[in-house]
Amino acid sequence: MILKILILMFILLGNLYASEKIKVGVLAFGTVNWELDALKHNKLDKKYGIDVEVIKLASKNAVAIALQSKSVDIIVNDWVWVNRQKASGKDISFYPYSKAVGALYTNDEKIKSLEDLEKSRVGIAGGSVDKTWLLFRAYYKNKYNKDLKDIVKPVFASPPILYKKILDKSLNSSINFWHFNAKLESKGIKRVLGVKEILEELKISSDIPLIGWTFNSDFANKNKKTINSFLQASYETKKLLSTSTKEWNRIKPLMKVKNEKMFEALKNGYINGIVKDFSILHIENSKKVFDILYKEGGSKLVGKSTSLDERIFWNFNPDIKW
Repeated sequence: MILKILILMFILLGNLYASEKIKVGVLAFGTVNWELDALKHNKLDKKYGIDVEVIKLASKNAVAIALQSKSVDIIVNDWVWVNRQKASGKDISFYPYSKAVGALYTNDEKIKSLEDLEKSRVGIAGGSVDKTWLLFRAYYKNKYNKDLKDIVKPVFASPPILYKKILDKSLNSSINFWHFNAKLESKGIKRVLGVKEILEELKISSDIPLIGWTFNSDFANKNKKTINSFLQASYETKKLLSTSTKEWNRIKPLMKVKNEKMFEALKNGYINGIVKDFSILHIENSKKVFDILYKEGGSKLVGKSTSLDERIFWNFNPDIKW
């Protein structure tokens, strides 16, 4: 009898201190894997009483569907997508992950500004409502009173294809995602203009995270400690990666870099994208960006939403000193 009581107590105590599992859906070869690998290797999930399980998926759509079907608990997406879900009745929350943004790069030395792109083919990562492309169009209208899509010949393609086309010079210029641009920079391809300068020209703070950890609000409200513990672990991992050369060298094989220049460019791109604080001012500036995207992309981009609903932003203040 005493033995049975002791076994029961052991089981109860085990359950009491068991880590809460949280499933994170990611692209199989996405940059988010770098952070999650560092988080797991340094047992930062265990430190905060959770067990992070990384679920690798084949496409961005597959990642989104996994969240919606509740196959995973958390993913990375942008607040435009989250806001669109909110407007259609799906209650999803957002918490900043990175402020790394896209830019225009060219292999043509004669191209110094957007004006020099006239009548040329320009690669655009994604489709006609790609957010970076829309911000470029808004910038061009503001500065030159013309629509960039009427000035250049847009070529819409996936980020890896555009990257290759710039290298083999079948395209001279492209607007691509930050990590492909970092690789281009490591190969001597020139940066012309980025979202950072565009937002500053439009009188909006450029220090805005467009992508973030994304999760069902119902799950988060029922498991607030688990979600906040994950966000805390994520922040602590970012702090580690912002300073630790040793940790970057450890995850280097995951990055599939071909040389030190590419390694340094990707590392610096990630570090520069780290979000160290997020306040009501960031939300107000995000609303301004949404208004521009809504004007340029319409319902094809934002769905039923007509403004950025600040209720999508999850309220959490990480206990991290930078």
